Amino acid sequence: MPTDLGHRDPIPKRDPALDGFVWPPRDEASGHPTTTITHPQQGSNRLSAMIESVELDLLGRTGLAFDRWSQRTNWTPDPREVTCWRCAGSVGPHEQDGEGCAACRSKSLPWDRALRLARYGNELRDEILALKFNTWRPGGRALGRILGERIRSELGYAQIPSEQACLVPVPMHPFRRISRGIDHTLTLARWASKTSGCPVHGVLRAHYRPEQVGLSASARARNMKGAFGCRSRAMSRVCGSGGHGVRVWILIDDVRTTGATFVAASRVLRSGLGSLGFKKGEHEIWVCSVAVASERLRRELA
Repeated sequence: MPTDLGHRDPIPKRDPALDGFVWPPRDEASGHPTTTITHPQQGSNRLSAMIESVELDLLGRTGLAFDRWSQRTNWTPDPREVTCWRCAGSVGPHEQDGEGCAACRSKSLPWDRALRLARYGNELRDEILALKFNTWRPGGRALGRILGERIRSELGYAQIPSEQACLVPVPMHPFRRISRGIDHTLTLARWASKTSGCPVHGVLRAHYRPEQVGLSASARARNMKGAFGCRSRAMSRVCGSGGHGVRVWILIDDVRTTGATFVAASRVLRSGLGSLGFKKGEHEIWVCSVAVASERLRRELA
């Protein structure tokens, strides 16, 4: 797997002994691709201990970095069988079909597919909050890399080359970026790019809006009206001549709660493509978040 977007390893000669294998890897029973977390190579025990000491004593961490925590606990992202392909909500056996699940089937969604790593809570919640409000960049690195592996797996399942997809971080207003000291969605997208092979393109811009925390679902939707704009020149450059390079635009965010942010961003992205002369169906829009809030929390915000 390439670690540099500008370099590709040479394609090895085909080995007849590998004819029985398929990519992406699939669960034997379901035929679905799996997401395998690739942890960075571990150094010596002394080096690992030194890194943990720096994190805990100098940087104020109260636990292990997420990548090492996930390795020690054998944590893996939720399998796609327990998430709805259309809204990324949690589903049980036989609770989704070609039109989604009971929670989204009757809704008109402005995107074509939704992805997530897991439900929002516990260590995942702590790592997201540390990244977002404490500028914990190692958390963004770990979560972004795992997110990129999930994206790569889903693109493989859809038989779409990574070169024909791009990552679009949900934009942050410059004032908020300065006050927080980090653009957390851009951090996630950049690290996801390294493991997915998809380039990052900032084709959206943000207009200032109050924080979403504590708002009801209806208030969140109102707050998101006019929250984003399209960088037409940037989008035109990405599309290039005829727009044949990019087929899938993947919006990246940390947490999907009610979905208001993804709805607003998807509509602006779709409108921007339309202004360039593309018709609906020529491109797909996917939404991808590290975590999705539980159904109970979404009901409480309704």
